Amino acid sequence: MAIMSSVIARFFELPKSIPLLCSADDRFQINLSRRYRPAIVPLRLLLIGSCALLAMGICWNVRQAILTYQESLTLQAELDRVRQQDLDLIAEARHEGMDLSEEALKRLPSEVELANQLLEKRTFSWTKFLTELEQTIPSRLALSSVRLDQAGTMVRLMGTAMSLEDITAFTVRLQDHATFKDPILAQHRVGPNGLVEFDVTLQYRREGT
Repeated sequence: MAIMSSVIARFFELPKSIPLLCSADDRFQINLSRRYRPAIVPLRLLLIGSCALLAMGICWNVRQAILTYQESLTLQAELDRVRQQDLDLIAEARHEGMDLSEEALKRLPSEVELANQLLEKRTFSWTKFLTELEQTIPSRLALSSVRLDQAGTMVRLMGTAMSLEDITAFTVRLQDHATFKDPILAQHRVGPNGLVEFDVTLQYRREGT
């Protein structure tokens, strides 16, 4: 028992005899004081500039959004005004007995075209047309049919000639005339009587066209 007590006493006295390995000057230290670092200055300026540009971009986007919203309000007000004018016009037309329904508006272009064709036919001068056409007919050629389309610009001529050369001379005269253009010999054939039957189409230049 005395031996055990002696061993324990020596064990507790052992640390007191071991010298300190590290002095007070060799301890780990961290300096938390402010320190100037020149290498970080460009990065700091770049960060500040980026933040400034980002703030300017946000302000510009907000301004554009406000302007767009104001323009949309203006357009909506104009659209409402136009719609109201349309409603007033339809109401006035109905009061006057006019039909402005969707079906009537779809028929309007064809009716206008028909009216224009009727006006053109009323102003078309057959006397002037036949007089100018007669100036181009050779003596050895005779016309049997003269047809115009509804617009009065496309002409189809049918007739007979003594020879193919007479038909060629006829088309040349038509081409040289100031009123006619683009004569085309659609077909020709020799008839039972020996005359050459032909079919010519051309365009008629009316006054004002």
